[in-house]
Amino acid sequence: MSRAFRPQKPIDADLPKAAVRRLFDQVGGIKRVAARLGYRSESQPYAMADGNDPAEITFAQVVQLTGAETPAGAEYLAAVAGGVYLPMPTGNTPIGALTGAAMRESGEAAAELLEALTDGLTAEEATRALDEIDDAVRAWTQLRAKVAAVAKGRKTG
Repeated sequence: MSRAFRPQKPIDADLPKAAVRRLFDQVGGIKRVAARLGYRSESQPYAMADGNDPAEITFAQVVQLTGAETPAGAEYLAAVAGGVYLPMPTGNTPIGALTGAAMRESGEAAAELLEALTDGLTAEEATRALDEIDDAVRAWTQLRAKVAAVAKGRKTG
């Protein structure tokens, strides 16, 4: 993926301004951020992403920039709260297909982790395993959302 926003100053990846930088990149760069937030120049958005500048982005502005393709703010908040943000695609997938996907993703996650554990889990293997686990959690969450909708009478199975 090509990056749209490439600030030169290094910043600790765990800081809020690092999430702001990721969000600005996801939006498509400073020019697009400035336009979406109604700024006539790029200086304020640059300041918001500068770890050495006291300027801050407001929560309302983060919400304005956040969407399915721009989840950096949601991902950061979920991590701070001790959780994980997993975007949920919408659709009308039948419960049977969702169940199959959840089982398949769970099997792939378990296989990746078991293979990695044979000689001790490395950071690289853990990263790959986390990707597989996240796919499995996403599949189970989609299944849960669909079953909950049926239980509440909002959808049929």
